[in-house]
Amino acid sequence: MATKEESKPDEITTDVLELISKFDAGAANISETIVIPLTYEHVIRLIKEECQKINLKYDTGGGDGRITSAIKEKEYLDLLTTGLQAADSKIQIERPKDRAWYDIRIQGIPINLKLSTGGTDNAFNKTAVIFTLTGKELTKKNINFNKWYKELCLSDRKMTRDKNTEYHYLVVDKQTHKVLLKSILDINTYKTNPCNILQINWDNEFKNIEYSCENFIEKSMELLKTIQSSLRQQIESMKEFCEADLAVPQPQEKLQEL
Repeated sequence: MATKEESKPDEITTDVLELISKFDAGAANISETIVIPLTYEHVIRLIKEECQKINLKYDTGGGDGRITSAIKEKEYLDLLTTGLQAADSKIQIERPKDRAWYDIRIQGIPINLKLSTGGTDNAFNKTAVIFTLTGKELTKKNINFNKWYKELCLSDRKMTRDKNTEYHYLVVDKQTHKVLLKSILDINTYKTNPCNILQINWDNEFKNIEYSCENFIEKSMELLKTIQSSLRQQIESMKEFCEADLAVPQPQEKLQEL
């Protein structure tokens, strides 16, 4: 009795082969055109990993540590840039001109590099605060506080958090080589100062390195109130001089009270 010839399992028809070929070609085209954006978490992790590989030697003895930091910052950023580009060729890195409001921008995130031995550091920047709270960059950088406040009021405040549009500090301990990288809104404690407006103690921040703000709106207000408090202290510290009648000699007793 005649039986139907059974097809072999590994036998593939010409039509099937042509279909597979078309599918592979289409998939190749898709992989070439679709660019998957790097997530914030991936970028931060990548930066920290590359920072751990940098092993510069710093003069932590006598002298002005600020001068040492200024000299070493460019060298550090050069090494970080080279390392990041080698680790991920898709990452976008921008190195601004001197005296910009950030030292490096990685995947759009503005970062201020601090090479520190701990202690309290000046950390205020008008453009950085505006950018963090609104996502908008000031076109005029050197403006007084009244105009700065007006700009803040006229800009739409962010109602939900977007860490990609927040100013970050990259702090490297010159003695231990430990690295801290976090947004200005994830700083544990802001310190007032009538001369420098906003200060941060990096020893304290390293101790609270895991801290992250729980309420974006409340933390934003804490930042602004710290700035306002510093300015009030500044005004108070010069009030006597500003109100004095310089044409009239002040009595000795009055001068001793100042």
